[in-house]
Amino acid sequence: MTNQQGGVPQQGGMPAPPKSMAENKFQGDHYTIKQKLASLGNKYYIYTGLKPTRKDKEIGFVHQKLLKLKEDIRIYHDSTMNYEIMRIKQEQILDISGSYQVIDSQTNELIGILKRKGLKSMFKDEWIIMNKNRQEIGLIKEQGGFTWFLRRFILKWLPYVYHIEMSGQKLATIKEKALKLADTYFLDISADTQKFLDKRLAIAGLIMMDIGEHE
Repeated sequence: MTNQQGGVPQQGGMPAPPKSMAENKFQGDHYTIKQKLASLGNKYYIYTGLKPTRKDKEIGFVHQKLLKLKEDIRIYHDSTMNYEIMRIKQEQILDISGSYQVIDSQTNELIGILKRKGLKSMFKDEWIIMNKNRQEIGLIKEQGGFTWFLRRFILKWLPYVYHIEMSGQKLATIKEKALKLADTYFLDISADTQKFLDKRLAIAGLIMMDIGEHE
């Protein structure tokens, strides 16, 4: 398996050094992503760790632009929105299996593509992760046997759980916080010991799944 963060690992098995601010920011294995309450459009704070406190400053801020024919989501250095580090752009209008390019705003590099599995995702959410050459490299899959049915149609307060898989191997887990005012997710990528998964794609995938649930 090749290293999706920086291509082929350097000698000694170490990944290539970060090339941009976004790549440098998202080097850790644990993140909390929390939706901002009472805002026009979807906005999220990104924190490191699984138990951020009020004293912790966000390491990223997500803003979904309104009244766009195609989804246009920007990720900034922080909530001042002075410096854009990533963007997520829908490829086509009126596409039930929406494809979204994840782009590093500093280098203009296409990091990869996220594609929702159309009709299947209307019941149990599933997304395809592709590299910049449009080759499938992984999946984001909603978990739960009968629980997903209850969560989708009856008990909407039940928290979501997702796995990110590559080559059939679980590399990351996304868990929604139960009984919360604002949508809050915990992202754990510690299972990816070989650093195959680009963490920018994992964060973008989490954001798109929550936005998709609101549409």
